[in-house]
Amino acid sequence: MQNQPKNFDVIIIGSGPGGYLPAIFSAQKGLSVAVVEKGEWGGTCLNRGCIPTKALLQDASLWDAFNKAGWIRDKGEVISFFKKALEKKNTAVQQVVSGLRNLLNRDRIIVIEGEASFHNPRTIGVKRDGKVVERLESGRILIATGAVPKESEPLKRDGQWVIGSDEVLCMEDLPSTLAIIGGGRRGLEFATFFNTFGVNVILIEKENRILPRMDREVSIRCKSLLAKRKVKVWTDSEVVSTEVMEKNKSVGLTMSQRGKKERVEVEKVLVVAERRGNIDSLDLERASVSLKDGFIGVDLHMRTSSPGVYAAGDVVGKGFFAHKAFHEGKIAVENMLGRESQVDYRMIPNCLYAYPEASSIGLTEEEAIQEYGEVNIGKFPFMACGRSIAMGNPEGMVKIISEKKYGEILGVHIFGPSATELIHLGAMAMKHEIGAEEIKEMIFAHPTFSEAFWEAALDTDGGAIHMMKG
Repeated sequence: MQNQPKNFDVIIIGSGPGGYLPAIFSAQKGLSVAVVEKGEWGGTCLNRGCIPTKALLQDASLWDAFNKAGWIRDKGEVISFFKKALEKKNTAVQQVVSGLRNLLNRDRIIVIEGEASFHNPRTIGVKRDGKVVERLESGRILIATGAVPKESEPLKRDGQWVIGSDEVLCMEDLPSTLAIIGGGRRGLEFATFFNTFGVNVILIEKENRILPRMDREVSIRCKSLLAKRKVKVWTDSEVVSTEVMEKNKSVGLTMSQRGKKERVEVEKVLVVAERRGNIDSLDLERASVSLKDGFIGVDLHMRTSSPGVYAAGDVVGKGFFAHKAFHEGKIAVENMLGRESQVDYRMIPNCLYAYPEASSIGLTEEEAIQEYGEVNIGKFPFMACGRSIAMGNPEGMVKIISEKKYGEILGVHIFGPSATELIHLGAMAMKHEIGAEEIKEMIFAHPTFSEAFWEAALDTDGGAIHMMKG
């Protein structure tokens, strides 16, 4: 081990979105930067989250479209198509990880492989094979180590029968039946994917509805569509025990649903529910960093309880989005440089990449009514949108919630084609205080999906054009 620590202007622990973007941002500001990573460069997002799952969903959507169009003559080709999708997913991951390494090298960021742990609030030790091989020192340290699955005894992962998202991305064969534990974004994305390839899916959520963090109307519409696709959705349900039956090659799940016991047998169980901060090896007590509910506690400036130590991304909780991690990391660096920047969580889009997609920003209808009382609500269905009809994507709607007096947009919720792209119209309107009246005056190209956003703005006072009234 080196006696003298190496000094840097900024040390970042973790190379996922909460780490690599602030590393690049810091380097662009002329700071010397070291990034320590014990696992895969790019973190969960690039290797086991955003990129691979979206690659798989893209291929699944193609299979779904070809199947609906009658272009698939032999349904037995599904396994071959599934395996090709896995290959393409691996190629996409390799490409983005390679691109990340190039970006870090471009900005002369020092990348160090090893496990980081605090010696004190200013000093990091880097371990390899259990031994500290290097020490790093800085008055500005950012923790961006991500999150890991929160284990619970009834659903303890064994990697074969009860699996997590890491194992599911490496599957080579499709199960005939699959129970997915967790009806949030990740659960629905996997449910969509496997259902498309003919797997009988049961989606189990402990809350009283799926997508509990999204607008209730989006949740209801999504559940209805899943039912049409023969996905079984069980809400208000928790697994109380599991029984692996190797002889039958199945897993028995006993669930409690509104006080009643239910039992089901499936080939595999996928757990994508609760997560906690990835903090086990950091020795945070040596840095006087406090935790809150299994995550690192931070204020809106991304400061921890220890001066000079910041945290960003999944390790602080409050939602698991790469774009949230990007933003938090940027805010952390700005505050390291003396600015008083704050995160505005209301401006962070919530995106579901199933198909149809769903997205939300700002207040839900319930939250808006509770906070503002009377509000205007404009809706426009995609079945009345020319582009949607032409493309055969008529499901869903755009919903805009605006303040009654001045037309300020309080929330936007979209369920339908290109929802994760269209949500940024709402984000820009809210960020720059563009109200419903200003949106009505804009010219939207025809035919486009974005016309539905314009029509929803028109409908905030009942003026939608391409929609039957009454």
